[in-house]
Formats: sequence, C-alpha cells, structure tokens
Amino acid sequence: MNEGGNSVGLTSEAEMVRQNPGLPFLKMLSQPLVYGSLIPAVMALNAVAGLILPMLMSPEVFGEYALVVTLFQYGLIFDLGASQLADRFVPQLLGQSRADDAEALGQRLLWFRLWVAVSSLAVSVGLLSLLALGGRLPFGFAVGVLSAISGLAYMVALGPACLFRARSARRNYALSVSALSFGLVAARLGGMAAGGLIGCFAALALWYLGFAALFHWKQPLVRALRPSFGAVLALAGRGLPLFLTSFAWAFYLTINRWVASTVAPAGEFGNFAFGTNILTLLVGSIGGFSAFYYPHFLEKIARHGAHSGSKTLAMTCGKLVAATALLVAGGIGMADLGVRWVYPAFTGAIPAARILLVATPALALASWLMPISLSAGRRPWIDGVFIYPVAMGVLAFAIPPLYAHFGIDGAAAASAVSGVTLIAMQLCMLVGERVLRLRAALALLATTAAATAAIGGLAWTFAS
Repeated sequence: MNEGGNSVGLTSEAEMVRQNPGLPFLKMLSQPLVYGSLIPAVMALNAVAGLILPMLMSPEVFGEYALVVTLFQYGLIFDLGASQLADRFVPQLLGQSRADDAEALGQRLLWFRLWVAVSSLAVSVGLLSLLALGGRLPFGFAVGVLSAISGLAYMVALGPACLFRARSARRNYALSVSALSFGLVAARLGGMAAGGLIGCFAALALWYLGFAALFHWKQPLVRALRPSFGAVLALAGRGLPLFLTSFAWAFYLTINRWVASTVAPAGEFGNFAFGTNILTLLVGSIGGFSAFYYPHFLEKIARHGAHSGSKTLAMTCGKLVAATALLVAGGIGMADLGVRWVYPAFTGAIPAARILLVATPALALASWLMPISLSAGRRPWIDGVFIYPVAMGVLAFAIPPLYAHFGIDGAAAASAVSGVTLIAMQLCMLVGERVLRLRAALALLATTAAATAAIGGLAWTFAS
C-alpha cells in the first residue's frame, strides 16, 4: 500500500502530481523538507497564539477559559483507544505484508471514532446540564457545550491522520495535522477577538466540524467495513486500557488548575492558570515532535526484539531533556521582563510561572515516553491505572496545604516536584517491559533529576 493511504481519504503525493502536472504547489508539498517543516511551523504558531490569548482577557476571564478549554482537550483524545490501537497493530500488519488487513482495521477504527464521538457528546451535554442546574458549573453552559463539540469534532477529523502516523506516511500526516492544528491559531484567536469565550469555542467547533465533514466527503467510510455492535464493544475492550493511559496523562496535565480553582479566588487562580498555560504549551509543543520519532522506534523493536533500542532511546531522550532545560532556563531569566512588558495584567503570575516551568523537562520527557510505553509494552494499562493516577493523587493532595502556606507559589511547587516522580515510575515500567535496560533508565533519570534541580535552583535564585 502506498504511503498516501488512499483507504483513509487522501490521494498519494505521486498520484496527485501525475494527475495535476501543472500544479507546482503539489510538487513542492511532495518535498520532505517542505512537509516536514509544516507541523513545527504550525506548532510554533499555536504557541504564539497561546501566548497572545491572555492579552485578550482579564485574569478572572482567563481562569474561566483555562477550565473550559480542558473539555476541548479531553474531547480531542476521547477516542477510547482508537489511536493507540492503530499505533499498536497497523505497523505490525504492514510489517507482515498484510496490507488488506491493515486497511480493514483502519476503516473499523474510523467508524468506531465516529460512534464514540456521537455518544460522548450526548453524555457530555447531559452532565453539563446537571451541573448547570445544580449551580456547580464554573463556566457558562453554552461555552461548555461548544468546547465539547469542538474537541470531539477534532477527534473525528484526526482519524485519518492517526492512520497516516501508524503507517509512517509522514507527508500526509503532516498535511492533515497541520490543517487541523491551524484552527488553534485562526479560529481560536479570531473567535476570541470577535466574541469572547463564546466566539472562541464557536469558531473552533465550526473549524473542526468542517474538516471532519471534508475528510469524510473526500473519502466516504466504507459501509461494508462498518463494525457490528459486538465488534465495537470488542474494539472498546481492547482500546480502553490504552485510552485510559492517554486520558490520564491529559487529566494529569490539567488537574492542577482544577484543584487550584477550588482553593484560590478568581484573581489568584487566573494568575496560576497563566503559569499552567505556559507549561502546557511548552509540554504540548515538545511532545508533538515525538510523532516523528516513536513509530520508527517501535518498528525497530518489532524487528529486533527487546532492548534493541534502549541505548538510542536513552540518548535521544537525554538530549531532549537537556535542550528543554536550556530553553526553560532562558524563560525563567526573561520571565519578569517579558510578562511585565507583554502581560501587564498578569505580573502577579511571575513567581508561580517560574516555579511551574521547573516541571517542563520532566513532563516533556513523559510526553515522549507515553506513546512508547503504550505501543511497545506488554502491559500498557499500568500507566493508566497506576502511574498517572498516583501522580494525580500527589498533586491533588499537595496543592491545598501548599497553597494554604505559600499561596499560588506553593501550588506551583506541587506540580514541579511531581514531574520527576512521574518519570521515575515511567522508567521503572519501561525497564520491567524490557524496552529500556536498567543502566539506560538510571542514566535518563539522573539527567532529568539534575536538569530539574538546576532550573529549580535558578527559579529559587530569582525568587530570592
């Protein structure tokens, strides 16, 4: 099967160029240097958009945005493990020269995502309605529904891209993901500027509903490959342990803002949310690059067996931690000048933002290790049912007392300390799964701990 993956909706690059010889744009997109730069470029624009957003809001409104956007973030990964099943089984089928089986599995997973989206939206609207009627919804009902719709529509539209990634179809993966990700720049900023929170999430919903419809119009789902109800339940059963891990990771990255919102007043929480926004932007941007790395690493393990990529993985991730630490160190040093100049309404967030940045190297590494443990490990459910819940528990229990004694700076410190603990548990699991050798895991843990301590000391120096 060609890299374009015609079965999931996009014509191969070679075929498009042959059919349209007069379109130099298509020829340009067929160049690896061009399509390989698309995702980094859009990710950079997304980061810029995320940094512009607070300029359009007061700390109080930004705190509300920081909570409601989590519904969007949860929705876009709420596929009950379809992405992880593709990563786990499509490369295996292709490696065994079973292209037809890989195509059939891809179709079943696309149908599965669509059904999950429809049912999840119904449940979400029901839960939001109950919370609104009980007066326990920390944001408007309409904006909450729009956030859920946009996230779930994004999840449906991501289906073909997930199959491209599993097939290592880098060009089509880059094109589709870049188009979807650009909504976080154009729709999010444009909607916020035009209509506040409602405008922001209404624009996102229209963007992702439009792309979901476009992808399914260009290549309709094959009805003959639509899974039966029993097959849907079987897919859910196989994917749920994998999904729980990715969802637990997403919830781990956002639980600090939910817990802090229960103990801090609106103004203080807005400052805390400003810091968590920067942290999640960095972790998400750095973690996004793993999609270009881990499929090749997984293929190496599949061909050569346990521990075959241990040294390479440890060296690559060690460089990632070091580079992230250098980036964060510069951010900590420039925080005071940058925030006072660009975000004068958020000067109260500077100390907490510096402390939150200390967690970046560990969490960036965790974002790279997660897809590897999901796809290469024999027991990927360990992350979802043990490692991330333990890390979430540490945060949930630590934030209230630390806030009581040290304010939002204390709440930020809880997030920073938990990062290294999370990495230690992940590395232990990967050693047990024979993905990493013990020596390589210890070296990577030492590198992460040293980087965290170094930038933690820098943050403490600026706070003194």
